[in-house]
Amino acid sequence: MNFELNDEQRMLSDSLTRFLGDRYDFEKRRKYMDMPGGHDPAIWAGFAELGIFALPFAEEDGGLGGTSVETMIVGQAMGYALANEPWAEALAIAPALLRAGSAEQRAAVAEEIIGGTVLPAWAHLEPGMIDRDEGVGTRADAEGRLSGTKTVVAFGAEADLIFVTAQGPGGLGLYMVRGGAEGMEARAYKTQDGRRAAELSFDGTPSEQLTGGCPAEEALGEAEARAVAAVLAESLGCMEQAIEQTVEYIKGREQFGKAIGSFQALQHIAAGAVVEKEQVKSMAMYASVMCDDADAQARDLAVSAAKVKMCDASREVGQMSIQLHGGVGMTMEYAIGHYFKRLTMLEIAHGDRDFHMDRLCAAGGLAA
Repeated sequence: MNFELNDEQRMLSDSLTRFLGDRYDFEKRRKYMDMPGGHDPAIWAGFAELGIFALPFAEEDGGLGGTSVETMIVGQAMGYALANEPWAEALAIAPALLRAGSAEQRAAVAEEIIGGTVLPAWAHLEPGMIDRDEGVGTRADAEGRLSGTKTVVAFGAEADLIFVTAQGPGGLGLYMVRGGAEGMEARAYKTQDGRRAAELSFDGTPSEQLTGGCPAEEALGEAEARAVAAVLAESLGCMEQAIEQTVEYIKGREQFGKAIGSFQALQHIAAGAVVEKEQVKSMAMYASVMCDDADAQARDLAVSAAKVKMCDASREVGQMSIQLHGGVGMTMEYAIGHYFKRLTMLEIAHGDRDFHMDRLCAAGGLAA
């Protein structure tokens, strides 16, 4: 399996890294988080101008026909910059969910996402849903009117387009709700890492069902796999930045008359974190490649194995970063604490370690 990036992929990485480098630093990010929508709309429009959102869509839908490897490249850059925007919903989740829709539905929504005119969200989890495979309680009638509650919906109150998983007359289905729709209430809040989320309540809310494409279960399975792959990519970028900041800190922090980075014990701790990060990089690339595999079970096991490794590594890298920074690493004024919080949230996003380990065990392992 070739993990080398081609010229176009390297250009994508370079251009996005420059874009984020110009627009993101720790103080700017804090300013964006305090904006009404939790992010800077100009940056979202900038992503669209770069063609980021066109990557996953097929050419017939107005996209560039990219692969999940391009999504990984974007996610790694977003994690490194600690970007606020719900990029994964637009780049990884929405294109997969739209496979359940007709060609007309896909083309119409793809145009909005590619142009950066909508902020998408995915409403799947429900209160009390411990296992992500548990039954969905939200209901849709024959006219597509939704009733139920969804929780931990990233940017749910700010989204212009919300994909909702619900039980319809024909079974499990996917429905699209426009922001501000009648009968929908959003209780917005900030998550541990400062990003936006909401609990959404539907009471006869009008929606449009995605029909005419693949079965909803198939689209949901692919969306979940690509969402996990996006989490892996973002966590990789967070780990890279956390390690860089920590190494830079211990080079300048003096104790007993010399830089603490000269102490061999601390060097070994930092080196161990680098090893963990490199292992996640390999697993993230593997999971990204497997997202395009036609075998759904092999795909799911690959992303689960990678997520388990990422959960272990992110905890080790995050704790190492805080430990070597000392007390200042826990303050709001230091960026490292914010990277640690983001890594903590990514650990539980789209299935925690226990969920993915249970999936692997039930299948008898990755090679089963």
